[in-house]
Amino acid sequence: MRLRALEPEDLELLYTIENDTEMWNVGSQTAPLSRFHLRDYIANNACDIYKDEQVRYIIEVTEGKRKEAIGIIDLFNFSPQHNRAELGVAILKKHEGCGYAQRAISEISKIGKNIIHLKQIYAIVPEEHHASLRMLEKSGFCFGGTLKEWLYNGEKYANATIMQLFL
Repeated sequence: MRLRALEPEDLELLYTIENDTEMWNVGSQTAPLSRFHLRDYIANNACDIYKDEQVRYIIEVTEGKRKEAIGIIDLFNFSPQHNRAELGVAILKKHEGCGYAQRAISEISKIGKNIIHLKQIYAIVPEEHHASLRMLEKSGFCFGGTLKEWLYNGEKYANATIMQLFL
């Protein structure tokens, strides 16, 4: 498994993940993204957290000579003043539970510490997402607090848990 920069051939992966409405409840997206918009994003992304205020990597696995992009991992909501960024991870459903997210978090944490010089990475997770919370704990994150009625799914508000990793 490795993290790599976005390439034009990642368009369909981004299209699938960004338009998964189940993920919209934990993010800020409220409408589908077009292939045109995503193609433009890939082409114009500077891959520099200081310019883009985020950095996104493709999670790629290799089996023999075959390489497959299976997810994305980002650091976003970057604050250079406070040396922190929020973590986002999305793995295609058929690859969930295989340990790839945890390995990707380990790699992006090294980048955050050694290259971006972050003090901390944090994640905001719906408190009912027990598997995600356990995975973050296994990755070294600790409980940072509860945000009451933070996330709205169109029917009700739900609490979110802040998880923090101090680098």
